[in-house]
Amino acid sequence: MTATTDSGMRDRVAALMNGLGDHPVYGNEYFRILRDDPWTGPVYDVHRANFFHRTEGTVKGIAYVCAQAAAHDDRDTLVLFSHILNEETGDGRAEHCHEVLMEQAHNHYGEVEFGLPALTVRESRDSELLIPETVEYRDRTLELLTANYHRMLGVAMALESHADPMLRTCRTAFRNARKNLPEKAFVNTVEVYFNVHVGDEGVEERHAADARQCVLNNCRTDADLAEVALGAERTLDVQLTMWSAMAKAVGAR
Repeated sequence: MTATTDSGMRDRVAALMNGLGDHPVYGNEYFRILRDDPWTGPVYDVHRANFFHRTEGTVKGIAYVCAQAAAHDDRDTLVLFSHILNEETGDGRAEHCHEVLMEQAHNHYGEVEFGLPALTVRESRDSELLIPETVEYRDRTLELLTANYHRMLGVAMALESHADPMLRTCRTAFRNARKNLPEKAFVNTVEVYFNVHVGDEGVEERHAADARQCVLNNCRTDADLAEVALGAERTLDVQLTMWSAMAKAVGAR
């Protein structure tokens, strides 16, 4: 899909995207903890509840982008994000829905490795293990997403760009703490959730590229670009706030 943006605007959009790659969220302390410090049961319990609530908004956000793209006659964004939505919801098969895989993977791992009872994604909304910053993350991203069309595109671009490094880091944490699950069972029942996103096909990388293309297609004025930048930067800021709070929360356990 080809952008109609002039070359000067394309350069400014590219500069914004490159600058977002230097955001401190990508080097946050919680990601270091996930890579370097194997989980204990209580720490994993905190991670699971907060990760569930954080990630539960993904499909809702993508569906909102699709609805808004249709309302704004933005066919290219509708096509690209409908494809993303289809993948997130299992290509028409409920058992392959990414939220279902997330729930099953985390609960099986929690039971076998730490003896933890199952937690549903819906139950995580009311979990006593939720930290305030996770709730704030959901509230703030929703506020940013629904502000205006260009800000929404900035939010979507930031979230899709953040997804790949986040999921790769979380997969490493699961690998590092595995003691009881045989490797084959681990791959088939737990790691499958991560591999459908960050496996050889590079699904999340493609999602991020698609989101960037949608931004490029829609940035025609400096005002457009400013709204995209605001949405993207504030989304990464609030995500960093959550991860920093998670580092403190697990450090206290």
